Amino acid sequence: MKTPRIFLPLLIFSMTQTAFPQIQASMGNTANRTDATILFQENFADTDFASRGWYDALRGTITSAEHSAGSTSCLECRFLQGERGCKGGTPGRHLFDATDRVYFSCCVKYSANYTGSNKPYHPHEFYFLTSENGIYVGPAYTHLTAYVEQNEGEPLLAIQDGENIDESKIGVDLTQTTEERAVAGCNGDSDGYGEGECYLSGALHRNGKQWRAGGIYFRHESGKYYKNDWHFIEAYFQLNSIVDGKGVADGVVRYWYDGELLIDHDDVVLRTGMHPNMKFNQFLLAPYIGDGSPVEQVMWIDDLTVATSRVTTHVRDNLVESSLIAELVLLQNYPNPFNPSTIIAYSLNTSADVSVHILDLRGRVIRRLVDGPQLPGAQQARWNGLDDSGRDVCAGVYFYQLRAGDHCEIGKMTLLR
Repeated sequence: MKTPRIFLPLLIFSMTQTAFPQIQASMGNTANRTDATILFQENFADTDFASRGWYDALRGTITSAEHSAGSTSCLECRFLQGERGCKGGTPGRHLFDATDRVYFSCCVKYSANYTGSNKPYHPHEFYFLTSENGIYVGPAYTHLTAYVEQNEGEPLLAIQDGENIDESKIGVDLTQTTEERAVAGCNGDSDGYGEGECYLSGALHRNGKQWRAGGIYFRHESGKYYKNDWHFIEAYFQLNSIVDGKGVADGVVRYWYDGELLIDHDDVVLRTGMHPNMKFNQFLLAPYIGDGSPVEQVMWIDDLTVATSRVTTHVRDNLVESSLIAELVLLQNYPNPFNPSTIIAYSLNTSADVSVHILDLRGRVIRRLVDGPQLPGAQQARWNGLDDSGRDVCAGVYFYQLRAGDHCEIGKMTLLR
């Protein structure tokens, strides 16, 4: 039996690549959309969480001794030695309008002695659950739970869908034979990122699949990645498509750290055709160390936002002003897919010589939309599906490339005919 990693049951809530790989590697802003909706925000001004839509636990410690820039207080999660959860609890859960894509951001800071679990699993920190389960479901065994957290200083995104496991086919690859299966372990590798973990917990199996940053970004030493400074983290999950009753590997998982894109995959499977109507509809704030905290340690959380796509908040504005994020932001074209035309929106932090070009799958420039100097602020360009000679291009996948000074961003879009 495998040793369980990050997906142990959460007991404290009893109520509970393309033909042009260079382009693929540089894509970083397709979670940005012009139709983003903020689902809810929390600045932890006081403990009247119920009035702001939180439910289930409705507890938590608010402190003014710590807070992010521009704030006056934050949520303090103090793990006492040997304890699994935060002293005094947390706000618990928050429902939001069901959506197939969710964006999350917040500011986090850890005490200088913060060590997490000292294990290759835990602490869990932030969770998204779906409409396929009830509003008090325990998050460790569901049809889908998505996790945003860091382990031993390394940021990671993860999923589990233990309730979908075919218990009669443990260790059997079912990916080509049935949609009645799990994607995060036990029943095969659905998207090329590995089968995930599968282990027995009581009479039933649990599972889990992770996408890691590949480095330590919450470090013990002072400097850019010091864990005892405030950092702005962002995450994005987009459910994959269901076509002809089958799950397609086009789901998205992304994670940003102080504006730096660390995890970026747009070819994952988060659900099968067993749940074609699945939507994200519940956020859970519940830092948790399953084996008990090895020391007394603290995590602080501030300026939390949940939206349908990446949005601008005052925290991101402050990051722009302090040059901690990129000099430009490229949004996802809209509409996408499109016919006959689409808008490519972007913003500049400073004046720059700008180019916006359309590229085919081989990386060849087929249309030059913008070439010249532009002022700071929001900008946009429209493409009508024509090349530089004024001829219609074929339906298919294209890339739009934004260059501003020494900076470059690329997005992907689909033209229909």
